[in-house]
Amino acid sequence: MRKYVKFIVGLIISFFLLYLVFRKISINEVIKYIVSANVLYLVLALIFGFFLLLLRSYRWRLIIKDYKNFKISNFFESTVLGLFFNTILPFRIGDFIQGYSLARKTNFAKSLTFSSVLMERFVDLFPPIIFIITGSFFIVLPKQISIFFSVLVLLCLILGLILILKFKELIIKTIDNFSLKLKIFKKIYNVVNNFFLAIENFKDISVLIKVGLLTFFLWFGYSFNMWLVCIALDIKLPSVFSGMLVQAITSLSVVIPSSPGYIGSWEFMGMLALSVFSVEKTKAVAFSLLSHILGMLPVVVLGLIFIFKEVKLINSLKEEIKNET
Repeated sequence: MRKYVKFIVGLIISFFLLYLVFRKISINEVIKYIVSANVLYLVLALIFGFFLLLLRSYRWRLIIKDYKNFKISNFFESTVLGLFFNTILPFRIGDFIQGYSLARKTNFAKSLTFSSVLMERFVDLFPPIIFIITGSFFIVLPKQISIFFSVLVLLCLILGLILILKFKELIIKTIDNFSLKLKIFKKIYNVVNNFFLAIENFKDISVLIKVGLLTFFLWFGYSFNMWLVCIALDIKLPSVFSGMLVQAITSLSVVIPSSPGYIGSWEFMGMLALSVFSVEKTKAVAFSLLSHILGMLPVVVLGLIFIFKEVKLINSLKEEIKNET
């Protein structure tokens, strides 16, 4: 019941944010800007989007210690399926499907693949916050973006990681004790235990450097795509590095409760991001819509292809969920 309430609240927030985005502007003008966009730059952004999916998959592969026996295609298809279902379904079900898909394609335990997805999401929390904090030294950010809160979140993430590592044994032991009473805690125990194994993998300095560099290149790539969309719409940004701030602010849309695919929240945060550079609202809305579509298109196209390829996976997942309930 609580999940359905959350879903309905997300829909209400999405509609409200869409109202804020489109009020006091002409939709015809927005369409006019989109139609007149430079197609060459949009195609480049689209192609680059496919490359970023591959880069993301390769980084995920590095997070799992014994990855060398498995092809990058296993990670790529599972990544796309996860992102695809996060786009069309609520409650971030795609994260679960991403881990389940990889477990089916390899001999990894599901608890290991799920924990590696959690680790991947955790790593991705850092870049946007760092970009926003860094950007605040050079540009006056909108009042909706709190630098104090951004710094606080970053410190909490670092402190949280330190505390988790410090009390690792206590956490595992406590969950293990609960697992003796409730079956669900046994699965939680396996996921948490493998999460710590993923963290242990980062003790290898070469893995830490590779994942760190790939994370930077991945987020720089997302930022570069933002810059390409701006060029296509003849939106003048000071430099390609401005795209980092635009990407960072826009990516905050994922933490706002909304409908699947971050509809409404993405458009609102994208519009807010361009307000930093005094971009006229109609153009900013056109940018938000285009960047959202271009970001989703590779995932949707490839996701549909892989779904037809993975009919057995979907049926198996349905059966497992049925058995659990």
